[in-house]
Amino acid sequence: MKKRIFTVLLAALMTMPMLASCGDAVEESAEAVPGADTGAAEVETEPSWQFPDVDYGGAEYRVLNFDQLWDMYIHMDIEEQTGDILDDAVYDRNRKVEDELNCVIAEKALENVGNKVEDLTDLAYNNVLAGSDEHDMMCLPIDKKISLITEGCLMDMMPIEGFNFEEEWWDQYIIDAVKLDGKLYFTSGAANLMAYDSLWGLFFNENVMEEHGLDKPYDLVREGKWTLDKLTEYCAAVCNLNGDETYAYKKDGNVFWGLVTHDNGAPEKFLYSAGVRYVQTDADGNINFTLSGDHVYNVFDKMAYLLNQDMGMTIKGHTTDFDADLGGYMHVFTARRSMFLTAEIKAAQLMRDMEDTFGIVPFPKYDEAQENYQSTIVSTMLYWCIPATNSNLEMTATVSEVLTHESYVNVIPVYYNSVVEHKGLRNEDSIEMLDIMRENKGVDIGAIYAWNVDLSASLRTLIYKGDSQVASTIAKAQTGIETKISEFKKFLED
Repeated sequence: MKKRIFTVLLAALMTMPMLASCGDAVEESAEAVPGADTGAAEVETEPSWQFPDVDYGGAEYRVLNFDQLWDMYIHMDIEEQTGDILDDAVYDRNRKVEDELNCVIAEKALENVGNKVEDLTDLAYNNVLAGSDEHDMMCLPIDKKISLITEGCLMDMMPIEGFNFEEEWWDQYIIDAVKLDGKLYFTSGAANLMAYDSLWGLFFNENVMEEHGLDKPYDLVREGKWTLDKLTEYCAAVCNLNGDETYAYKKDGNVFWGLVTHDNGAPEKFLYSAGVRYVQTDADGNINFTLSGDHVYNVFDKMAYLLNQDMGMTIKGHTTDFDADLGGYMHVFTARRSMFLTAEIKAAQLMRDMEDTFGIVPFPKYDEAQENYQSTIVSTMLYWCIPATNSNLEMTATVSEVLTHESYVNVIPVYYNSVVEHKGLRNEDSIEMLDIMRENKGVDIGAIYAWNVDLSASLRTLIYKGDSQVASTIAKAQTGIETKISEFKKFLED
């Protein structure tokens, strides 16, 4: 299916009469001056957000999604109230939107068997190629099938009336990164809680830290001194064979490690937090491969020392979270066999039965001269996309906009205040650290567009072996990555 076919389809649909967008349907309101008498003069305030004046006659807003993924909150709809505070907030949001717009939010959740995320992209791809108008919005792991974009299966969302992507309820750090040449084929906002659940951080066992006479790193973070070197010092201070022959994992072993990492995700998160990017866009919109230079190689030196599997400071945990036989990364941490853990924010909910107190801090900076702590999210995330077969763009855009706004106002506060902070994180220090992590979130477009996937895997292998001599590996991969970038740029320009 050729891109020009969908371009014609989009142009035809865009000529249809459009109802007022969310940003247009506003009214001015007045508010009494605080502390004034009942008869005091009133002053005009800024226009307040209003629901758009539309009636969709009970039409369905059909969303393709997974039923579950990696214990993250990905649900777009809850059929009935469950008593869970977050479920009920999502339920109330949807029923309110349905009542106001006279529509039905219909989530069509594909069963996730064995966490094969490609099943979702394959289904979307095949449906669009078959011309099926089965879904209005799709939640897709874009990095698993970039051909969804380049073969014209997804629409550029920027020209579609009803979206207001400059508003604060959309994830600006994602949009700023993935919008290339003014085109936006996927996005994320406050209604997509996976973008919040998948923020990476460093958990640590406060009890273990106290037992070793170590200061909790909260003040180091506040003072801008939480660096790769400091993390390495902490890990070196506690790692111990405890009578075992090697630092290899054994279910019934006695080794204590400084840090247990998620095998696939952790190295890239350390690179990101140290200011390293595989691919970046410059001020002129050019897309450049940027994994080179002294700073990059210095970061790899520090990472290879910290993550070397023979040193004992770090163990590469298995990705099956709590598997004791395989050494699941969360099992190692909750079993009191490591002091630090690399994981997404969602891990706090999974460790609520842990007896020891855990805290959380951002991934470390490269050094104290680095200006900010830099946090990122999971690379394989379910982004919002509109299939090229969508025959009702105006309704799709308007319902998406309203859902996202309502989530920003009524769901996100519940998510943070009641779920993450008070049910997940265990102290005010950790809540403050989460705020710091949220301040400087970002993404590496090399990972999202899957341009660096092979290089990333090769570099992980070297780093976990303690080998920091990565220059030749990077050089061999650079041409291939730049070719992928060039091909994508050509697609954008056609």
